[in-house]
Amino acid sequence: MNYKKPVVSIITVVRNAEDTILRTIHSALSQKNVSFEVLVWDGLSTDRTVEKLESVRDQIRFYSGKDSGVYDAMNQSLPLAKGEWILFLNADDYFLDEHALEKLVSKTEDKKCDYVCGFASMLFGLKVWRPKTLTDFDFFVGNPSNHQAYLCKKSVYSRLGGFDIRYRYSADVDFMFRVIKNGYQGQIVNESVVHYSLGGLSTKNVSRGVSELEEIMAKFLDSDVEFARECRLVFHEGKIHSQRFIEKLTSLRWTDSQWKQIVSFLGSKYNLESTPFLLRAVSAIRARSLVLLKVIIFLILRILPNRVL
Repeated sequence: MNYKKPVVSIITVVRNAEDTILRTIHSALSQKNVSFEVLVWDGLSTDRTVEKLESVRDQIRFYSGKDSGVYDAMNQSLPLAKGEWILFLNADDYFLDEHALEKLVSKTEDKKCDYVCGFASMLFGLKVWRPKTLTDFDFFVGNPSNHQAYLCKKSVYSRLGGFDIRYRYSADVDFMFRVIKNGYQGQIVNESVVHYSLGGLSTKNVSRGVSELEEIMAKFLDSDVEFARECRLVFHEGKIHSQRFIEKLTSLRWTDSQWKQIVSFLGSKYNLESTPFLLRAVSAIRARSLVLLKVIIFLILRILPNRVL
């Protein structure tokens, strides 16, 4: 690591993650061919997290202080970072290999690049979280990128004021939406660079997290939450859209890039009224099966003591 002029600051904010914190930090310290620093912000842990970090204290920059939650901790850590680029790596997520950061940084050679998004592996690699369009069409869809696979210029965080701590579960989505809305340009690395562990704050409070996400979407769509929810279900979850939804959609003003994606997405699809009964039945069964599967997964996650999946 180069503490004077690191290219990247890998920031981990943590509170009570004694079982996973060293896996996260070791994966960060193992990165090759990039000048970086590892900065850890501890929110006054009451378990053995700080004790576990003693073995790597000479390789990281460590801070401890009171915060009001994960996004407040991230905001407090940002001014401390020395890197030109920032990557937040949660306290139980980890890089998949020693060249993961290098893959993200390679995209920053494009001088017009303000942020880079990679894929994230979940559920032991059984599921992959891919970045979306990185355009304002994502306002209809949801999270543009997994936050642990999101490398962004520190100057962008500074200009946009960091995270809005009014949001407890989805302030990262709000930030990424503001990045897009302000015209910053992103690049995509088409492979998984991090493993995202399930069972944390957002996944153990999924209904609240989804509600907050839809509230953020409504803000950026300049619509009500009901319409934002329908957009998420249609454009992300694959729900068959109704004629009423199309009428609402076409009555509002969108940017050229949004219209392009809307037409591309809906142009060749049935609407609810014209969909054959059999297709409607199959779609309904599929949707309900996915909902049931998610309910089962999140019920399991709620009883897990730590994020281990």
